[in-house]
Amino acid sequence: MNLKEGMKNMQNSKWPSVWKVHIDDELVIDLPLVEIGNGFYIYSFDMTGETKWNRHAAKALTKKLADYEYDGFVTVQTKSSGLCQELARDMDSYLELRKSRKSFMKDPKHVVYESITTQGKQELWVGKEKYERFQGKKLCFVDDVVSTGGTVDAAMSMAKEIGFEISVIACVLTEGEERTHYKGIPLISLGNIPLPGVIADNE
Repeated sequence: MNLKEGMKNMQNSKWPSVWKVHIDDELVIDLPLVEIGNGFYIYSFDMTGETKWNRHAAKALTKKLADYEYDGFVTVQTKSSGLCQELARDMDSYLELRKSRKSFMKDPKHVVYESITTQGKQELWVGKEKYERFQGKKLCFVDDVVSTGGTVDAAMSMAKEIGFEISVIACVLTEGEERTHYKGIPLISLGNIPLPGVIADNE
């Protein structure tokens, strides 16, 4: 599909060009409808560098997490790193799973997964110098958006490899299906957005 065809489909689509999201009572964000390849559309929510978004989202999620038991946080770089930093600001550290192997990693663990926002297979890596302190712990998995669950599955696989438990999942938004649990694990969020997917001319 070329750009002209894509613009025509968007104009004819039932989906609005912008979707409004309420992070809390004070912050409303406009998410643009964007194509991520092969005519597949999502409402783009990119928290990287957005200190205000992360600060408000972390405050709202912290309130919702009050009833859950966990010892710390785990996330995947990079889009959720700022959010996790805000959530863990009163802790010594949090566990960040990286998307490539680094030479300084000791006894690294890794898993392979797929995400709808990135084409092809993705990898997660983390060294023992980072994960050792979290072995045997209950962790809250932090994500910006939970959609198909591919990233959560990867984190769960890493949890088995390392030896920690994901006791609760915290995300800013669910996408497509509204969820309160994922594979038996409680999931808290601040809202839900649709997943337009492939937009056809007759929509």
